[in-house]
Amino acid sequence: MFSDWPSELVPQQGWGDEAAISAFKDAIPWTVGRDFVAGTAKHLAGSLGLTKPGPPTKSKIIHDKQLQVLMPALGHGLSFPLSEIDILRDCVNVYCEWLSALLPNPKSSVPSPILNDPNHYARIIINHFYYLFVPRGAQGPDVINRQAVLCHRVLRTLQNIAQNSPYLSEDTWQTLLMFLLHINSALLSPPTVKVPDESEGAPSSTLSLNFTGDVAEDAGEQLCERVLSVLFETWLLACARCFPPPPLWNALRESCQRWRHRAGLIEQWNRINFALTRKLICFMYGSSFPEISISEDDLNIIPTNMSKDCIAQVWYRILHIIGNPVDLSRHTVISKTPAFLKYAISSALVIEPSQHPCLQMLPSIFLTAMKGISGLVDAFLGVPNTSLDNLNQKGRQISPSSVSLSSESKDNAARLLANGRPKCNSILHLFGPWLFEAALINCNLQASPGSQHKSDAGGGASSGARRPVSGFGGEVAKKTTDAPASGDHSERLTNLMPQHFQGGRAEALGALCRIFCSKKTGEEILPVYLARFYIALHQGLRESDTAILSPHESSQPPTQRYSTKAGMCSETAASVLVNGVDLFRLDLQGVVSLVPSVLGVLECVLPEGELSTPLQLPVTLLRRAATHILLSILPLPLHFQGLQVKEIGNNSGERLALSHLRPQLVNLLTNALQVETDPSNTQMLLGGLLFCVQDAALCEVMDSISQHNFSTDRDHNIMSSGASDTVSSHGDYNSLLDEACEVLPEGGLGQMSATSFPSSSTTTTTHATMLTTTDGEATPILEDSDSAHALFVRSIYLVCHRLISSWKSDVNVSLAGLELLSGLARLSIAEQDGLECKRAVKWLCDYIASQCYRPPRAHSKDLHSTIVAAFHCASVWLVAHPYLLQDKECLATVLEVVELGISGSKSQVKSSDAPRLKHEKELKPASMRVRDAAEALLSCVLSQVGTFPSVCGAESLSSLLDEMTLLRHCNTWGGSDQLTRDSAAQHFRYFVAQNSIMLALLEQPLGNHQVCTLPDPQPTVTALIRGPFGRVAWTMQLRHLPRHKSSAKLYTVNPGRPLPMNDVGIKHNVKPKYFPDSVERIPLCKADKSVPSLESVIMNEEKSTLEHEKLLQILDHQIAFEENVQRQVERETSEYPDVETECVAPSLCHEFQTARLLLSHFGFLSLDALQESVESAVPSLVALDSSMAGFARDLEILDNTNNRTVDTAHVFYVQAGQTAPLDILSNVVSCSSVHPHFMEFLNGLGWTVNVHQHPGWTGHVSTAFSVTPQSQEGTIDSNHGGSGFSGKTHVLYWSDALSEMAFVVPAPSQGLTACHPSSSGNINTVGLVLDSYDKAVSGGGGGGSGSERSDSLPPCDADVEGSSSISSHASQTSYGQGSENRSRKFGRQTSAVACSDHKVYIVWLESFDDCYTFPALELLPETVTGLESSSWKDKEAMVYIIFIHALTNGLFRIRLQGQNAKLNMAGPLVDGQVVSRRVLGTLVRQTALNMCRRRRLESDSYQPPHVRRKLRIQEMVQKYRYEMNEPEFYTHLFTSPLC
Repeated sequence: MFSDWPSELVPQQGWGDEAAISAFKDAIPWTVGRDFVAGTAKHLAGSLGLTKPGPPTKSKIIHDKQLQVLMPALGHGLSFPLSEIDILRDCVNVYCEWLSALLPNPKSSVPSPILNDPNHYARIIINHFYYLFVPRGAQGPDVINRQAVLCHRVLRTLQNIAQNSPYLSEDTWQTLLMFLLHINSALLSPPTVKVPDESEGAPSSTLSLNFTGDVAEDAGEQLCERVLSVLFETWLLACARCFPPPPLWNALRESCQRWRHRAGLIEQWNRINFALTRKLICFMYGSSFPEISISEDDLNIIPTNMSKDCIAQVWYRILHIIGNPVDLSRHTVISKTPAFLKYAISSALVIEPSQHPCLQMLPSIFLTAMKGISGLVDAFLGVPNTSLDNLNQKGRQISPSSVSLSSESKDNAARLLANGRPKCNSILHLFGPWLFEAALINCNLQASPGSQHKSDAGGGASSGARRPVSGFGGEVAKKTTDAPASGDHSERLTNLMPQHFQGGRAEALGALCRIFCSKKTGEEILPVYLARFYIALHQGLRESDTAILSPHESSQPPTQRYSTKAGMCSETAASVLVNGVDLFRLDLQGVVSLVPSVLGVLECVLPEGELSTPLQLPVTLLRRAATHILLSILPLPLHFQGLQVKEIGNNSGERLALSHLRPQLVNLLTNALQVETDPSNTQMLLGGLLFCVQDAALCEVMDSISQHNFSTDRDHNIMSSGASDTVSSHGDYNSLLDEACEVLPEGGLGQMSATSFPSSSTTTTTHATMLTTTDGEATPILEDSDSAHALFVRSIYLVCHRLISSWKSDVNVSLAGLELLSGLARLSIAEQDGLECKRAVKWLCDYIASQCYRPPRAHSKDLHSTIVAAFHCASVWLVAHPYLLQDKECLATVLEVVELGISGSKSQVKSSDAPRLKHEKELKPASMRVRDAAEALLSCVLSQVGTFPSVCGAESLSSLLDEMTLLRHCNTWGGSDQLTRDSAAQHFRYFVAQNSIMLALLEQPLGNHQVCTLPDPQPTVTALIRGPFGRVAWTMQLRHLPRHKSSAKLYTVNPGRPLPMNDVGIKHNVKPKYFPDSVERIPLCKADKSVPSLESVIMNEEKSTLEHEKLLQILDHQIAFEENVQRQVERETSEYPDVETECVAPSLCHEFQTARLLLSHFGFLSLDALQESVESAVPSLVALDSSMAGFARDLEILDNTNNRTVDTAHVFYVQAGQTAPLDILSNVVSCSSVHPHFMEFLNGLGWTVNVHQHPGWTGHVSTAFSVTPQSQEGTIDSNHGGSGFSGKTHVLYWSDALSEMAFVVPAPSQGLTACHPSSSGNINTVGLVLDSYDKAVSGGGGGGSGSERSDSLPPCDADVEGSSSISSHASQTSYGQGSENRSRKFGRQTSAVACSDHKVYIVWLESFDDCYTFPALELLPETVTGLESSSWKDKEAMVYIIFIHALTNGLFRIRLQGQNAKLNMAGPLVDGQVVSRRVLGTLVRQTALNMCRRRRLESDSYQPPHVRRKLRIQEMVQKYRYEMNEPEFYTHLFTSPLC
C-alpha cells in the first residue's frame, strides 16, 4: 500500500536529540555530569510540589538559553542506568510537568519560555523521553518494574496531552507518533528472551514447546501491551485531528511487521480492528445491523469527531498494518529482521534467526490473528454477540458464532445472520486470500496456471495469497532438523512443525465455512472462490493429525504423536463440521464432490462411543454438527443415482457413483444411533432413519411402476409425494402378509462393517470392487443392506431394543422412537414380513409393561406420556396390520397389556400362575391417562382393526345415520309434516347404560324390504348407540328361527275341527233369583222409609237429575248389549256347529314393546337391575326425557364431539422478500405465482374434500361434521395456486383410525375470514365465533336441512386412503353449550380447551432468509378454527412453523420453528434436514400431527376424545334424567313415546 513511500523511521542512533546530549556528556566527566544532573533534576523536581507539601513554586527559568543548558542535562539523566532510579524519577517528573504547557491550564512550575513556545519544547522533551524506554540489558525483575513505573508515567502524560491539548501542531503530532514508533521498536523488535509457559497465558491449543532457562527478564514483554495500546490509540487520535502522511503509515507498517513475534501486537491489532469495524458497520449497514460487543473502555478508542471516510480509510490501513497474517505460521519469515539476526550472530546457541526460542509462541500468535479475522468475518455476517472476549478465551478453537450454527432453534427463533449482510464475494474479496492461504498451510498443492481474480490484486492480503502454501520444507526445515543439540540447551531451540499451527488453520477453515454458509437464496459466488474453498475443505477433512496431544504424549516423537487414531477428530475436521453444517443445505455448485471426504470424517465421529475432540469442544456439539451434515446428505444417493463424482485431489480420473455410497450412509446412521447418548442427537438420527426407510420404500415402488432403474434424468420422472399415501384409503390398512419374504437375521442388526475412507484411492477401489463384481459375495450384502425391507427390519430391531434398554428413561427420545415406529407401521413394503410386525407389537407391549412396572418413585407425568404414546403406537400397528390379531399369541399379548393399563395389573403374570378374576383384583391403574389410552386401544381392537375404513369412508368412524334420517325411512312417517330434531327425538326412547352408553330406541319398523315382504312381522327395534368411541346404528329383530328358515311354515292355515261329542248329558235351564218371591209382600217399616226415594232426590237437585239421566242411558246401552249377546248365544246353541264361530287361528300380533324386549334380553329389566337403577348413584340404566327443552341441541353437540383427534394446519406461500400478510395470502390465487412443485406438495398432504358434503373435520367448526344439500357443493378453479383449499368450498383432508387433519390454504378473498366476519381482523373475537356457532346449533333443532349431518349421504369412496401419522387434537372444546349450563363443570371438561391455543403453519419459502421475517402473529386472524378459547390472544398463541425451501437441485430444505416446550423436537422432520420430493408431503404431515400430539401430551388438562364424549353423556344424564320409582319405570316402558 505504501511501498512507494519512504519510511520516516530513521535509525535509532540518531533519534532523541543525541547530538546535544553527546556534547553535554563529552564536556564533563561522568561523575561530575552525574552530580550536575542529579542536583539539577532534584532542584527542579522540588519546585513542582510533588515531593514536598504545598503548592508548586513558579519557575525562575525565563530565558531560552537557560533551557538550552538544562534540557540536555535532563535528557542525559533519562539515559542513566536503572540503578540511578531517583535521578530518572526526578527527570521524568520535571518533563511531565513541563508538558502541561500544551494543556489549557498549565502548571505554574512551567518555565515561561516553554509557555511561549510549547510545541517546540514539547518536541524536544518527547525526543528525550526515548532514552527512558531504551532497554538497559540484563536487569533483575525489581529494577525492570521500577523502569516500567516511570514509563507508564510518561505514557499517561503523553496520552493525556494527545487527548486534551488544543495546541498540538502538525510537527508535534508527527514527533509524538515517531516517538511512539521508536520506543515500540526499541522494546519490541528484539526477540523475547523468555517464553511464558502455558500457565502464564499461552493457549493450550497451540501445541507450544515450552522453553525454560536461566535468562533475564524482558522489559519489552512487560511494557508490550501498554506501549502498543498508547501507540494505536494515539494514532487514531492523530487520524481524527492531523491525519498522518503516507511515510508515517509506511513506517508503522514496517515496524509492526518487525514486532509480529510479540503476542501483544496481535491482541492490540484485534482490539483496534474490532473497534473500527463496529463504527464502520454502524454507518454502512445501519443501526439495525447487529453490533460487535466490546468493552466500555474500547468504546472510547475511536474519536467521536472522526468522519466516516476517515474511519473507512483508517480501518482498511490498520487491517493491513501487520502484512499478511499467514506469515505468522512461517517462522523463517518472522525471524528475518535485524534484531533476530543480531541475536543469532551474538549467540553461541542459535545458529540461524529462525531457531530463536521465542518463535515457539508463533502458533499461539497465529491462532490469535486468525481468531481476530474470524471475528471480523462474523461481524460482517451479522452474527449476534460477536465480541473480543469470546476470541480471547483460553484454548478456544471454534468461534462462538459457529457454535450457534449447529445448536437448536430457540424460542424467539433469533436469526443467526443479519438480513442486510454483504454478499459472500464481498467478504471474500476482503479476507478470502488470507483465509484460503491459512487453510492450506502444509498442503503441497501445485499452483494452477491462470490469472487470479482482479479483486485479488494489490494489498497485503493479495500478496500473501500468491505465496507458497507451505513454509516448512526446503533448506530451512533441513537446517532446523539437523541443528546440533547438546544437553539441556537443545530444548531452547525452536522446533516448530506444521501440526503446531492447526489451531489457526482450523479457525480459518471455520471462517470460510461460515462465509459460504451465509449464501443467500439466488446469490452467486465466483467459481474461483468455490474451487479454492472445496480444495481447502478437502485438505482439512483429510488431515492426518487427528489428535490433540495429551501431556504424556508431548514428549513422544512427532511420528508417534501425530499418527491417526480411531475415535479422534482433528482440529481442522472438527472446525469444518461445526461451522459447515449448512454446506449441503445450500445451492452451492459442485458441493457433492465433497461427499466422499465428509463421509470419511463422519465415520470417525458418529460411530465412536468414546470420541476425543479438540480442546474444550464438547463431544455432544461435534456429534450434533456431524448429525446435521449426515441428515443433509442422506437423500443425495437416491436423488442423484446416476451421478458420477470425481473426488477432489484425485488425478487418476476415477469417478464414484453417489448411489454406491448409500449402504455406507445407512450403516453409518444405524451405528451412530447405537452409540449416541445425547437426547437431541438421538432424535435427529431417528428422524433421518425414518426418512431413509420411507424414501427407499417409495423409490422401490416407483422403480416397480416404471419397470426400469432411474437414469441420470431421473428428476424429470419423479413421482408426486402425494401418491405414496393418499391415493387410496384402503391400501395401507389392508396389506396382506407376504409369506415368501426373507427375514434379516437377528444378529445382523448393525453388524455390517461400515466402509471407511482412509484415502480417495481406497474409497473408489472399495466401492468399485464391492458393487461391480458379479460373482463376489460382498455384492448382494451391500445391495440388500439399504433396501426398504432390510431398513425396515433393522429399524424395528434397533429402535425397539433401545427403547426397552436405554431410552425408556428419556421422554423425548422415547416419543421420537415411538413416532418412528408409527411411521414404519404405515409403510407399504412389498416384502413385509408378518413375523417382524408381530415382534414389533410384542416389543411395544413389553415396553408398556416395563414402564408400568417401574418403581413408584419413577412414575411421573413424562413416564405416563411415554406409555400413552406407546398405546397409540400399538393401535397404529394393529390397524395397519389387522392380520396380527389372527395370531392367538399376539392377541393375548395385546389384551394383557390392555388389562394392565386399565386395571394396573395382569390377571396372569406368568403362564404357570392361576389367573385372577376381575372382581379379585384391585382397580389401580398407573394413572387416568394410562387407563384412557388402554381403553382407546381396546376400542380400536374391537371396532377398527380390520374394518377401517368403513363403508362410510375414512372421513367418519361413526354412522352417518341420525334420528331424522331413520324416521324418514319409517313406514309410519308420511313425510307431510315438518320434521325437526326436536320432533324426531319424540319418536325415540332414550336410555343411558353404564353411565357411558346412550341408547336411542325406535320401535317403529323401517320401510325396508324385510318388513314389506314378510307376511309375519317380527318384533323390530332400531337403535342408535352413542358411546365414547362414536355412534353406530343397528336394526334388530326378535326371531325364533334363522333368516334362511323363516319362509318354512310350521303350522297349517286351517288345522281342522275335532269331532263333536254328542253325549253331553242333561241340560237344565235354571233361572237364577236374587231375592225371594215374597219380597214384595213384606211391609215397609219406618227404617225403610227413612231413606228418601230416588224421585225426591232427583227432583231437588239439578246435578243429580243429569247424573240420573246419564246412568239411565248407560243402563239402556248395557241392556241392549246383553240382549244382543243373549240372542247370539241362543243362535249358537240352536245350530251346532256354527260356521261363523268355527275355531280359527288367532291373528298375528303387530304391536310390540320392542324397546322393553331389547332391554330385557340384555338384563337391564330384572328386578335386581331395576332396584339398582332406582337406588344407585350411578345406575346401570337411566331413562332420559327427550321432551325437555335443549335435549336435541345437546344431542347434536354430543354428535359433533368427534371420537378422533382433529387438527388443522394452515399452508402459506411466501415469495422472495414478502413480509406483508396480504401479499402472502395473494400468492395462492393463481398457479402462475407459485412454485411448480407447490401444488404437487399440497396434493401429497391429503385428498380434496367438499366442506359441504364432508362429514368430518374441515378446519372450522361452522362447516365441520355436517352435510348440506348439493346446491352448495361448488367447484374449484383449475388455475388456482392453492386458494381452492381455503375452506370456503374445499379443503385438503387426511385421516386414519385415530386422527383427522385438515390442511387449509388461506386466501385473501375467500378464506375463513370472509366466511366468518366476526373472526376477521381481530383474533380476540374468537368467542363471538363460538357464540354464533352455539346459536346455530341451538337453532338447528327447529328444522331446516342445512345443518343436518346426514340429509344426503355422500357416496362411499372405496379408493380413499389414509396414510400414517400419530393422532392429533382439536375437538376438545365444547361446541357451544347452552346459556343455562355455561357455568356447570363436569370433571375436567372446562380445561379441555387448554390444548386448542396453538397453531401449525406450513410455509413454502422461495427465499430461505424470509423465514426470519415471516409475520406469524399477523396471520393469526386467518387461522381461526372456532376451537380457540374466548380469552385466547395472539401473545398467548403457540405457533409451530414448518418452513419448506425448494433447492435448485430438486431437494427441499426444512426449518422448524416454535418447538420450545419440554416435549420438543417432534419428528420425523428435523430442523435443517434436507428431504427428497418423494416423501415431502408425507413427512410434513407426520411432523405436523406429531407436533400437535406432543402438545397434547404436555398439557395437564387434555382429555382424549372418548373421555370428552363420555363426559358429554354424563352431563346429559344429569340434565335430562327421569326421576321415577320402579312402578313408574314399568309404566314408562309400556307407554308409547308419543303418548
